Amino acid sequence: MKTIPLLLAILFFAACSKEADNCSQYGWIPIQGAKYLGKSSSNVSGQNGVFYDVSCIFNNSCYAINKIVASKDGDTVVLKAEYILNTCTVCTQSFITQTKTYSFVPPGDGTYYLKWDGIANRVDTVTMP
Repeated sequence: MKTIPLLLAILFFAACSKEADNCSQYGWIPIQGAKYLGKSSSNVSGQNGVFYDVSCIFNNSCYAINKIVASKDGDTVVLKAEYILNTCTVCTQSFITQTKTYSFVPPGDGTYYLKWDGIANRVDTVTMP
């Protein structure tokens, strides 16, 4: 008899968390700018990394940069911006620039080329000793 209220409570809370998940949508947005911030002195593995402020322009305040995704092809790294859209809130209907800091820590010494999805003809060269 005690298991029925417990099961109902579990189902109720599971339904609440699913409803909250329905508010988020994900997609890709072109990167509008990437400002070089500098090089780190070291990280936990002893390698250096570089930092950028990556910016994207959205048409309302319900969007935000979720993360910067890197795909590697040899020594070239293509960087894309994933957005998150909150569909369960009221939005300001004006263009908004969002910025997120991205750090690139290469897997080893060498020269790497960073290409930014949305910024035509820009390739940043990162050389690690």
